[in-house]
Amino acid sequence: MFHRILVGIDDSPAARAALERAIELIEAAHGRLGLLSSAPNPPALASTGPVVLPVSRSELEGDLLEWAEHNVEEAARLVPAEIPVTKLVKRGRAGRALLEEARTGCWDLVIVGQAHRSLRPRFARVGEWLNRRSPTPVLVVHEEPAASRPPRKGSRRAQVRTA
Repeated sequence: MFHRILVGIDDSPAARAALERAIELIEAAHGRLGLLSSAPNPPALASTGPVVLPVSRSELEGDLLEWAEHNVEEAARLVPAEIPVTKLVKRGRAGRALLEEARTGCWDLVIVGQAHRSLRPRFARVGEWLNRRSPTPVLVVHEEPAASRPPRKGSRRAQVRTA
């Protein structure tokens, strides 16, 4: 049984599915839940090149940190009141932040959500990457399959063809 579960949180449906699974496991174990969201580093293009962005790099970093804090607070609202929660906000890549926290030895299980399709297929997904490196067991929760979601407007699935 896992008594201390760390969940990677962002604003995606996959992260929501991971949180729901973590809550189920923690309720059964009467343990503690950790919520970690990581503010990514601003892209290098934000401060160099011929194009000047309307915000400074420090403002962009602040916005990203605020986004991560918001993710943790929103996730904490979904956790039942009887479950103790540890809120963690880090900076940098999500996988590295989760790995760093997993290596502290404070957690029995790390849970992350994973979408079915990656926007950047050449990069390893966080769950796969973390699974190869973490000393703590990792559970990868997949978001709802595309077949059961309503089709997006303009997608091929939305177009009904009759012969």
